[in-house]
Amino acid sequence: MKTMKSRTAMKTLSYTAIALFMFFTSCKESDTISFSGDDNSNLQSEASSDAQLEDMSDLSGVAVSADAGTLTGSRSNPSARTIDLSGDSRFSCATVTLEFANDNVPGVGAEANPHGFITIDFGTGCTGPNGRVRKGKIVIEFHGRRFVSGSTVTITTDGYSVDGIGIAGIRTETNSTNSTEDAPSFAITEDVTVTFLDGTTSTRSSTRTRTWHREANPLQDTWTVTGSAFGTTRKGKNY
Repeated sequence: MKTMKSRTAMKTLSYTAIALFMFFTSCKESDTISFSGDDNSNLQSEASSDAQLEDMSDLSGVAVSADAGTLTGSRSNPSARTIDLSGDSRFSCATVTLEFANDNVPGVGAEANPHGFITIDFGTGCTGPNGRVRKGKIVIEFHGRRFVSGSTVTITTDGYSVDGIGIAGIRTETNSTNSTEDAPSFAITEDVTVTFLDGTTSTRSSTRTRTWHREANPLQDTWTVTGSAFGTTRKGKNY
């Protein structure tokens, strides 16, 4: 089993900008948004929003999978569960804690259906790679083994921001396959509000399916994403 690789926000920004460009340029005259100078600015801000969300999701995925006892992040032994994030510098000044739910104690279904919470606390300011400053908390609730069909990871925030850009909302990732070796797929729903430095906000609600195509060489792993999203831009336009 290979472990998930971190995706950088810059790469996500590029991919999202391309996708949004294709969307905007394919709009009909009757569509809400046409591709103009203002919309180019909207495109950039929405790509930035998506990059922030993907970065948050990636941090959560790394934390969920960082299990000293397994390579699958299955949390199969609560009494000996540890989280080692020393290999990811984004967590260098964060406090990461694990708490199992009351219904999930060792010897009572914990191995088959683990349930608990991981909190990533960046406090009042934690400077990571490239000088990015994260604040606040990311709270992750997990139900079930990561690579078993039906397992869920729900991500919420508490005063979370990156370089002053606030991210508030909820994102749920559900394993929609039953595969540990082939290409696992995750159904993702999210409702998020991003608040920018000037006080403007953008919103997004989306439903997507993300499939992880794993290769013998982890550096050749790829993801495919399908689905749809709608929301409002910083200028109040619907898309």
